[in-house]
Amino acid sequence: MKAAPLALTFALLAVGTAQAAEGDKPARPWNLELGVGASYEPNYSGANASSPRLLLWASGEYATRDWGTLALDSGSLTLDPQLRWTFGDDRTWGLGLLLGYRAGRSDSDPGLIADNGSDRLQGMGSVSAAVDGGVQGWAAVFGVPVFAQLRSALGGDQGTLGVLGIYLPLEPTREFTLTVLPSVAWANGKQMQALYGVTPVQSAASGFTAYSAGAGWQNAALEIDGDWKIAGPWHLVGGVAYQRLLGNAADSPLVQGKNQWSGLVGLSCKF
Repeated sequence: MKAAPLALTFALLAVGTAQAAEGDKPARPWNLELGVGASYEPNYSGANASSPRLLLWASGEYATRDWGTLALDSGSLTLDPQLRWTFGDDRTWGLGLLLGYRAGRSDSDPGLIADNGSDRLQGMGSVSAAVDGGVQGWAAVFGVPVFAQLRSALGGDQGTLGVLGIYLPLEPTREFTLTVLPSVAWANGKQMQALYGVTPVQSAASGFTAYSAGAGWQNAALEIDGDWKIAGPWHLVGGVAYQRLLGNAADSPLVQGKNQWSGLVGLSCKF
């Protein structure tokens, strides 16, 4: 399960923005956000049915003096949780490593705090959650931050995932921030097969037609998140996301709908 509504996609951008806003006042080198809320998401990637999920999150960043920036990002409706170390960076680009987490999938309906899954998938078995490692970076293109990630599971059923996206933070008022996050994801054959493939053994047990899902584009997504400062450190957050399954993912017999919608609402405290 993805556990947070707002992605701190570029830690250095946030630090730089704070420094610019405060002028000569020394900028604090860290920030932290703790939150609780609920999302409403498809039971699994490609499902028609959706269900509520409990959200608990902790996101933050710490800018060191000489060793770059560390950022904890609990994920979003379209991006998976990750811990990033950006060791090569300035105001216009960043490069570093990441350690991430990807939820698994079961063959039973999810509960409030369970991974993805559905009773419809009985006989398919489970897909294990994955801890993954990889590289990440961003660059300002005509003033717009463009980011990329390549992350591979360190073991288990899942494989390699690449994400390319644009991060657009907008501030209509001092109390309200709007973030627009379009992205596209590519998956290797192992990752595609784990989520969308059906082996002959699984076909016999589940009744789904056997299907080999090769590497390719997995989905295109658009996420829009809002952050309202309501009192002191307290913020009301909300978001909506749309994902369109592509290629071999969209053609899977497990997929009931190519168009996937999700939403969230929550309350956070920022330090």
